[in-house]
Amino acid sequence: MKATNLIGAAVALTLAAGATAQAAEWPTQPVQIIVPSKPGGGTDVMARIFSDYLARETGGDVVVVNVDGGGGSIAYNQVMTAAPDGNTILFNHTGLLAGYHTGHSDIGLDDFTTIGVAQSYAPQVYAVAADAPWDTMKEFVDDARANPGARTVAVSLGRTTHFIAGLIMMNEDVDLKLLEASAEVDKVAAIQGGHIEMGNLGAGSAKQYEQAGDMKVLCLLDPEPHPAYPEYETCVQQGVNVSWLAPLVLWGPKDMDPDLVATINAATAGMAEDATAQDALKKADSVFTYYDVEGAQELMATEDAKIAALAERLGLSR
Repeated sequence: MKATNLIGAAVALTLAAGATAQAAEWPTQPVQIIVPSKPGGGTDVMARIFSDYLARETGGDVVVVNVDGGGGSIAYNQVMTAAPDGNTILFNHTGLLAGYHTGHSDIGLDDFTTIGVAQSYAPQVYAVAADAPWDTMKEFVDDARANPGARTVAVSLGRTTHFIAGLIMMNEDVDLKLLEASAEVDKVAAIQGGHIEMGNLGAGSAKQYEQAGDMKVLCLLDPEPHPAYPEYETCVQQGVNVSWLAPLVLWGPKDMDPDLVATINAATAGMAEDATAQDALKKADSVFTYYDVEGAQELMATEDAKIAALAERLGLSR
């Protein structure tokens, strides 16, 4: 064998050994969980639950770093340009994918390594006014199909709620009138005031409005029934092909070592059995479902394709 080939083989073995050692020893320094928003928001709260668990699980230092601005791009770039050593991890929802496919950002799924799924946001429902003529999502969709463009839905244009409404239109072949109402308080006021007919709310707050006789829940948007809300059927259970996951994803720099990715992913698995984490998740109306590396990456590929199709359907594609 030529000397140059021997040198090349030796270098490759050294790099492989170094990567394996890096995976085995992770974390070797404080891990930064980068959150692309200000402190106090939903993503920040969830990140702190996760980081507390990860610190206890690994015995390392784990800190949440809030990087606001640029529609998330500042935080995204900070992770993209970091060393691929697992010590700088983006913690974010699939708004990253929506931003890319609507042209609001040039940064998308292929710019990162999907490491795993941390947890999910609190469950969402679709709700209407207490005196609305529909008692289920199936009734609302059937009405919308019979009256194209007449039924109104509150959305935050260009964001997740817009995509969920687009999914209804695409999967159920109905034409809805989408009206801007971003904040939950604005949706509630518009629905109760008769200005908008339906909007999505957190299941917890919707339940309170329903118990007070102010609103009516049509269906749960989660793909599966939620143990905290057994009284709410999912849209799918009613025969309406609409569900929406709200996973909080762990993304690292592109081209991370697979062994290191597997090590970090494995560290998340114990969150399902950790009493402290489970108590915090329950209080936040959240749940954790473990995905291994392959499962997490398949989930993100599926969500990315779905959001791309919805962006095109809504006329929002880049």
